Amino acid sequence: MNIHKYLKLVIFIFISTFSGFVLSFNETLPKTPISLMQGNNYKLQSKALGEERNISIRLPQSYQGSKKDYPVLYLTDGENHFSHGVSAVSVLEEHMMMPESIIVAIPNLENTRLRDLVYESDNFINFIENELKPFINSNFRTTGTDILFGHSSAGGFTLNMLRNQTELFDGYISASPSISMKKERVQQYKDFLKSQHGKASISLYIAMGGKADEGVAINPDNIEKLLKLLENNAPDNIAWNYDHHPEQNHMTSPYIALFRGLSWIFKDYQSPTFLGFQDFEAFGGVAGLKAYFEERHQNYQTPKEVPEDVLVGLGFTFINENSYVQALKILNNTVELYPASYGAYNALGTLHMKTEQLSKALRSFENALNLAEENSSPHLSYFRKQVERAKNQLAKG
Repeated sequence: MNIHKYLKLVIFIFISTFSGFVLSFNETLPKTPISLMQGNNYKLQSKALGEERNISIRLPQSYQGSKKDYPVLYLTDGENHFSHGVSAVSVLEEHMMMPESIIVAIPNLENTRLRDLVYESDNFINFIENELKPFINSNFRTTGTDILFGHSSAGGFTLNMLRNQTELFDGYISASPSISMKKERVQQYKDFLKSQHGKASISLYIAMGGKADEGVAINPDNIEKLLKLLENNAPDNIAWNYDHHPEQNHMTSPYIALFRGLSWIFKDYQSPTFLGFQDFEAFGGVAGLKAYFEERHQNYQTPKEVPEDVLVGLGFTFINENSYVQALKILNNTVELYPASYGAYNALGTLHMKTEQLSKALRSFENALNLAEENSSPHLSYFRKQVERAKNQLAKG
């Protein structure tokens, strides 16, 4: 199926599954988490804004069947970015590029966008800080790791939140931000960066389309000035990254920025990969790998153990570069940790074929096939071919 059609189908099924219902925001939030049943549309009566606001919430697939806590992604301009935000996060979650996360989209009301993001942004910040985030944290299982995304004027608002309300979010994604870099604003950024030395870690991702294609919506020179400030003044605890997409314009840049920004912010969640044994050794070898996944466990409530697929992949990496001793060591360790791993036995069979130990190869491939059958693997034909390959080689003598 075409990937675009697939994503549209996923979004359609997701949206059509839910029906909206209304919740009022009170000064005293409920102590008992709400029962979701079906529903992803909420209405909060905001004192900070003096109006009722719509909120769209997407929960991870595993939410109802687990007791886990989840990071939260907050999307400004929610009417524009909720659907593609769901698509981006779903793909990244599926391929282990980010942890499963809650998505909270904040749509604009008619004629409120510039009011909230520019002219009366203090009220909107008050709403996010004192009403929306407490509501989310009281009613859903959250880790306390929060990411804010904004584009254009909302991208500028995101940077203002970073500068003035740093403690509210752990990560900031700003796509084609509309910002001022007058003398007083430059000084504000310098003061902010100076004040952050030794404080909690923050991630900042900025992206921009083609300079000529951004149009009058933003001044690319202002972004260049901000990048220079970050380059010269950002302390070690502020991790930042900038991407320039010259093939994109102002209205297409946020789609790439959100996907790449989340991938970059959650790089500590992704399993490390290695070019070869030397690369693995430079990482710290097995001890470094164990330390990495222990830290990931602390940050994201994932298992402490090194995942089976990482170890099997490492074995194949060593096989491909002819580091056979190292491959045997890592794959024997994998079988000890994961005795039902048909992937590990298949890798061992491949290794033994490479080293012309055909009897061992056959036994390993047969183990892989038996385990694959027990686990109803969809790739049984492949494992049968591996067994036949080893038998044919043995028959040739």
